Amino acid sequence: RLHLTIVMITHQMQVVREICDKVAVIENGEIIEQGTMLDIFTNPQTATTKEFVNSIQNTKLPDMIKKMNMSSTYIDGSHPLLRLFFIGESAGEPVISTLIKKYDVEVNILVANLESIEDTPYGTLLVELTGSGDKLHTAMAYLQEKNLRIEVIGYVA
Repeated sequence: RLHLTIVMITHQMQVVREICDKVAVIENGEIIEQGTMLDIFTNPQTATTKEFVNSIQNTKLPDMIKKMNMSSTYIDGSHPLLRLFFIGESAGEPVISTLIKKYDVEVNILVANLESIEDTPYGTLLVELTGSGDKLHTAMAYLQEKNLRIEVIGYVA
């Protein structure tokens, strides 16, 4: 509106999130990542950016989940523990309901969070899927088809 650019340097990611349109992350005097607030906050690429973003988002695993007997690879009969990222329109779609009905899997929602960045809804769900191996694989393929970003935390025995 005013055709102004303001450069702000801060470590306070909450401030950045509230007032900025674009962000650049600088480490050791070099820009290591830059983009829109939505891109940076919903899909950080570097370890430093992930650390900054995680400082204001609740992405830490709860203690009860850390205590679960978890494997990094699928073992027959185990259940995937997934973090699902919903951005924009997908945040308002009945993805979990469809997943349960259409793919005959059970979904245990362990942690949920919904926020807004630049007037765009952004949410995360930490879920455990239960079902037969084939059903789990097709259910996870469905989630990818819905353009959700999926992070496999591990497999619970």
